[in-house]
Amino acid sequence: MRNLFILVLLAVAVWFGWKEYGDRFTKGPEHRAVIENRADRGMSAVRLKVAGKTFEKESLADGEDVNFTFRVARDAGFELTWTWSGASGEMSWTGGYVTRGPMAQEHIMTVDGDGSVIYRAESR
Repeated sequence: MRNLFILVLLAVAVWFGWKEYGDRFTKGPEHRAVIENRADRGMSAVRLKVAGKTFEKESLADGEDVNFTFRVARDAGFELTWTWSGASGEMSWTGGYVTRGPMAQEHIMTVDGDGSVIYRAESR
């Protein structure tokens, strides 16, 4: 019984490690996503999803940027959601394109005052 418990505990640890740190062992380029707030007001609950990964920032002041680095195992698009500070209702944007490889890119999403997102990708 004790051996079974140790085996289950080891399996859970391996699964957790693979789930949390598996992309560290994934070959391929490391991309960077940059969210720029140029809206003349703050953003809160900023969430970026790409290829099954979710990145979050609690708040993003006007003129502030946030960077997230990531790797992807397949080609994917971005899904960006946020709320304006002090306002209700969620804003969202879907678009952009990140490839599995072979070159690393910086994906820049600039949010302006009316909630529009300007997307551009540059080589790193």
